[in-house]
Amino acid sequence: MLDQKTYQFLERIMKYKQITKPEMMLELDLTERRFDYLLEKVNNSLAFVDLPPLQMENQWIVADERVKEFVASGGPLDINGNDLIISEENRPLMIYLYAFIKQEPISGYHFQLLLNVSKNTALADVKKAREWCLEWNVEFVYKRMEGYHLQGSEMDKRRFALYCLDYLLSQPLGREIIDRTLGAWHKEEMVEETTSIMEAFLDRWQTIRLVRSRKVEMVYHLVFMRARSRKDDLLYTSEEKKVLEEERIYPAAEELAFELFPEGPGEDVYFTAVQLLTSQGEVNRDAHPLLMEMGEKIVAAFEKNTLLPIENKASLIQSLFNHLVPTYYRLMFDIPLINPMKEVIKGEYGELFQFVRRSLKPLAEWTGKQISEAEIGYFTLHFGGYLERDRRENPEDVKALVICSNGVSSSIMLRAQLKEMFPAVQFSRAHTADTIGSVPPSSYDLIFSTVALTSIKPVFLVKPLLSSVEKTHLIQSVREEFPSLHENSVPLEKVMEVIRRNTDIKNEKKLVSELIEIMYFKNTEKRWEKPLLSDLLTKETIHFTNEKLDWRSAISKAAEPLLDTEKIEQRYIDAMIQNVEEIGTYIHIGKGIAIPHARPDAGVKEVGMSFLRTREPVLLLDKPEHSIDLFICLAAIDNEAHLKALAHLTKLLGDNTKLAAIKDAASEEEIMEIIKEGEEL
Repeated sequence: MLDQKTYQFLERIMKYKQITKPEMMLELDLTERRFDYLLEKVNNSLAFVDLPPLQMENQWIVADERVKEFVASGGPLDINGNDLIISEENRPLMIYLYAFIKQEPISGYHFQLLLNVSKNTALADVKKAREWCLEWNVEFVYKRMEGYHLQGSEMDKRRFALYCLDYLLSQPLGREIIDRTLGAWHKEEMVEETTSIMEAFLDRWQTIRLVRSRKVEMVYHLVFMRARSRKDDLLYTSEEKKVLEEERIYPAAEELAFELFPEGPGEDVYFTAVQLLTSQGEVNRDAHPLLMEMGEKIVAAFEKNTLLPIENKASLIQSLFNHLVPTYYRLMFDIPLINPMKEVIKGEYGELFQFVRRSLKPLAEWTGKQISEAEIGYFTLHFGGYLERDRRENPEDVKALVICSNGVSSSIMLRAQLKEMFPAVQFSRAHTADTIGSVPPSSYDLIFSTVALTSIKPVFLVKPLLSSVEKTHLIQSVREEFPSLHENSVPLEKVMEVIRRNTDIKNEKKLVSELIEIMYFKNTEKRWEKPLLSDLLTKETIHFTNEKLDWRSAISKAAEPLLDTEKIEQRYIDAMIQNVEEIGTYIHIGKGIAIPHARPDAGVKEVGMSFLRTREPVLLLDKPEHSIDLFICLAAIDNEAHLKALAHLTKLLGDNTKLAAIKDAASEEEIMEIIKEGEEL
């Protein structure tokens, strides 16, 4: 019997043609002890089905061909739900879904049978389920005659059910857990039935295009609503109903709801409409002019917060709009969102994540809703992908088609990662699996796809956000098909073999990670060496003046340290002044602070920042309402290097106590001491 962690471990190993122990430890963030434990469990499971164990040979994980064939044919990867050991984390969610569609009174014994656990374990899981229910305004209660049942509004019960389903679908063997829950009430046939209804519906309404992963979630959402035997009114307000009825998609939702709930859908028409609205991939911009305006406001806020003028702004706003429409309806109807990449995004793009959070403030204020970190994560992918686009590449002969059915934000980030990994390849815009038939095979040489598909051209399966190990194995796989793309590259494991023979390695996981960066990716120095604020604002770049200056002279004087150290050219100062003349007082961020800046290509040689405190206020554009006494000049070399320092600067300037201390400081040393206090390394 496999548990979920062991399954994930085996699944990852089988995904690669060959992989080493250090790479697997890095990929799944495992200690050596944890790796050995999981390997032993996998081998026990293989022995149970009379298959040879995985072997270790000089750090390589070696699988017998019989194991590969068994897994490829759907052996452990298609494990029966009843043979599955469900993790402690997921059991309370399964309990809730089981109670949500209960067909008769249920007791603790039902949960023992469902989860295949002891009485005490089942009781502990029920207790955890109760605690989680309270977080969603639902009570999980027990009465002698009724057994375990749910109390609360129907909408709150449904919201938690949606969360449980989406969370499980993001987990290893999540579908098997959900199907096992349905099977416990003999409702498993509803999945195929609902899928057929959805496919026929989408064939009739071809203008409705759903994100592939969202469509899978939507099917399970609707299955559980259909399987639920007892339903109370959803209590949509008259205003909410009016908003949904005015949507172009509403007649389609009405038709679908009557097919799904033939006994009479009632308010499930509105529920179905919300499901469609939050699952869309492409949206007609004319249908939501206010959301198009909101996209413009978010991009403007992002530019202001990051001090990065966005190129191809119209294209960014359009793609952001396609993401913004389902986000808006999730917020307005409190529909939960699961983002399995959230923690990876926060780790890999920490500063960008915080800037995006601030840039979404117009949306939060407009909807009156707090934007969840799951939502912010997808917006971060969106903006991160567009920032990567600014890297210039020379067109070559090899052309690649990108197929991504996980949504707009994921496709933008995937394409950006692939462009970094394969700078000599020309990439198409992202397509979905449904539209690939319209692309002539003669126009591309290979395909990168997030979904399995068949093609006469080489197909490489990828995830929307790739780990360093996945990237290096993808590069090696592509190299086998197209050797000219990496003529001078050496396989990572060959390098590791030499290192192991000649040195003692203190931290092999870290070494593998850094070698991957050096060997396969561009701009390594930029990723590793994002300077801190204290690296940029130093004794040489901080200065004070008692002179009475006009605003042009103030900008020039603020930038002098950068010019003196040859971090910028004179034309960069001219560009900063010209920007104010043409655009206005946008550099004034409030509280008497101005941050002059221009595009990197206007004369920046090296990332830098300089600080000028003026004892006499300077009137920006000679306007009294824009009185400035603190100029911080920024010279960004690219879209990334300055973000860590800028994030810390923004935090300091947003703290009124710290800002007052900065303005009261009489020396460079005092400023530097304030900066270094609490600086995150």
